[in-house]
Amino acid sequence: MVAFRTLSRAFAVTALLLGSVSAYAQGSNTPFTCRANSGVAPTVRAEGLTELLGDLVLTCTGGNPAAPFLVNFQIFLNTNVTSRLYSDGTYDALLMIDEPGTPYLGGPTVPFCPSPATANNSTNGITGIGTTAPGCNAFAAGSAAQSGSYNVFRGIRPTVSPETSVVWSGIPVQPPGSNTRTFRFVNLRGNASSIGATSSGLPNQIIAFISTNPQNTIAVDNPQQTVGFVQSGMVFDTRNCNNSGGVNQKSFFQCTALNQDRFNTPTSGTLPSNSGSGNSIIGLRFREGFQTAFKVRGATGQESSLPGQVFNSESGFVNPGVAGPGGVPVGVADSGTRLMARFSNIPAGVAMFVSTTNVPFASFNGGSTTGSTAVLVNADASGASFTNGSLPFAASAPTAVSGPITLSCAAGPYTVPAIQIPTSSGSGTAVWEVTAADQSNLDTMFFAIGFAYVSSTSSTTPTPGLGQSTVTGTFAPMYTAAAAGSASFAPQLVPRFSAGTATAQNLFAIATCQSNLLFPFVTNQAGFDTGIAIANTSLDPFGTSPAGGNCTLNYYGSLPNGQPLTSTSERTTSAIQGGQTLTMVLSTGGNFGTRGNPNMQGYIIAQCDFLYAHGFAFITDGPIGQARVAEGYLALVLDAVSTTSRTTATGESLAQ
Repeated sequence: MVAFRTLSRAFAVTALLLGSVSAYAQGSNTPFTCRANSGVAPTVRAEGLTELLGDLVLTCTGGNPAAPFLVNFQIFLNTNVTSRLYSDGTYDALLMIDEPGTPYLGGPTVPFCPSPATANNSTNGITGIGTTAPGCNAFAAGSAAQSGSYNVFRGIRPTVSPETSVVWSGIPVQPPGSNTRTFRFVNLRGNASSIGATSSGLPNQIIAFISTNPQNTIAVDNPQQTVGFVQSGMVFDTRNCNNSGGVNQKSFFQCTALNQDRFNTPTSGTLPSNSGSGNSIIGLRFREGFQTAFKVRGATGQESSLPGQVFNSESGFVNPGVAGPGGVPVGVADSGTRLMARFSNIPAGVAMFVSTTNVPFASFNGGSTTGSTAVLVNADASGASFTNGSLPFAASAPTAVSGPITLSCAAGPYTVPAIQIPTSSGSGTAVWEVTAADQSNLDTMFFAIGFAYVSSTSSTTPTPGLGQSTVTGTFAPMYTAAAAGSASFAPQLVPRFSAGTATAQNLFAIATCQSNLLFPFVTNQAGFDTGIAIANTSLDPFGTSPAGGNCTLNYYGSLPNGQPLTSTSERTTSAIQGGQTLTMVLSTGGNFGTRGNPNMQGYIIAQCDFLYAHGFAFITDGPIGQARVAEGYLALVLDAVSTTSRTTATGESLAQ
């Protein structure tokens, strides 16, 4: 009896377990189980707010095909979900059953059969769930692919964890029995910038976790998958026009016009690399952080994507039969990768020109990568041109801005079309969109920029002394607000980027035109006197722009018996123009309002507000013909060697 009671309990436990298995497997002796796989996860840009992640695929077996059921899928990310969010609260992130558009498991091609409903699909499904089977998926009974139900579903923004997850609710599932059922999740986008790139070691990861409910409907093995590796997508710097080195500091003189003809007529002609004050063409270099960081908007053939295809474009899975509210196609990006240069601290009166294309060859010091192209586009301050994901994209390249002038770099050598860009309050932007990229190379995009201005010493334009003008290179469209990494951010642009850790690079500075002269010994003591001459030699036969300005004479020394000077400096009362000479005697003064400094002995430093001042001093103990002692010398030029307009630079500075 004891043995029987023990055996009865064993039967009861067995019956309970069998009942549980039966419920779990919906009437089959083989449990319905799925294994998650993300394949090879893509590398995504650390600057990206809407980075396209790898597909997440569930491969399922077992269960009873005659016992379909409904299930809810939810995917969580370790960052914000930023797939395109439609007005009805749905995403363009899709769930597809059994790879629509392909011959599934050697059978007929599975049709695309998008569900028109989003919250619950139980009224339109397979036998046992709904009474109305959609005509777009009327497979014969017994086919390997799930038949009699919709097989493409848009995701939903949930009410709990809305920023970090996507839900597909009420999805009809027909267990495959001895076949295989596949659930593919595509067009998942995430905010990679909130995770960021690591400075050393392995890259940071974007993780997806998939769950199902109700409980005991689908068991998922390996529900946590890596769907993206985060790395920096761009390296930006300024270069010389032939890419021979970096631009650390470049100065143009305020009093010397730079490409004056192009400033006056900015819609024709050529802006050369060397004009007026030094090299007026500078290079901007954008380099990929990894081989697929620069992308076109859409690739040829992507208008009718198939599950599992990879196109290396900004767009994801696209099919004309699957659209959101208003007919906006799913997966379509608004633009290709955009590269934006943001200029700051540009002095008033300076015209800026940028090349409308990248310099199109790689023969000069590693310039733009062959086969990689980008064109200048019209864009707003963030670098955007909103298209609302319109189709087609592969055949409609971005509208390039035409370049009415050219920039020429003799050291390249190259000539590239260019256009003047507007600046306001010292700021301006230029935006180029990638139109071709080579996913097997680290692409480099090299653009040229140039400058022009007319000098006006009377109005002091362009304004000198403002410090370095700078440029910052980033991806675009670029947003700095924290909400830009949210699915609810408006406008719903794909792609979009964060400024990240981008740092400003030096461009140029407008230097004050000044000459500094040292007269190392002057005297008006013990019967001696000193005559001084300062010539403005900006009027010359070498093509220099004549410019005038005042001079300040700074006196250093003492009076007889060591008494301090009564006057330590004086300034001319009128400007010394090109070709004119200031002359004065220390004891009595001279022209241009100079008063001199009687009875002093010491030295003078003259600061003149123009380039190319040169000085001479003459010391004597009496008038010409009566002097017993007389000596003359050239003033020392305290400035660095100038290379602006003289035919030779050597010898300009006597201090070196």
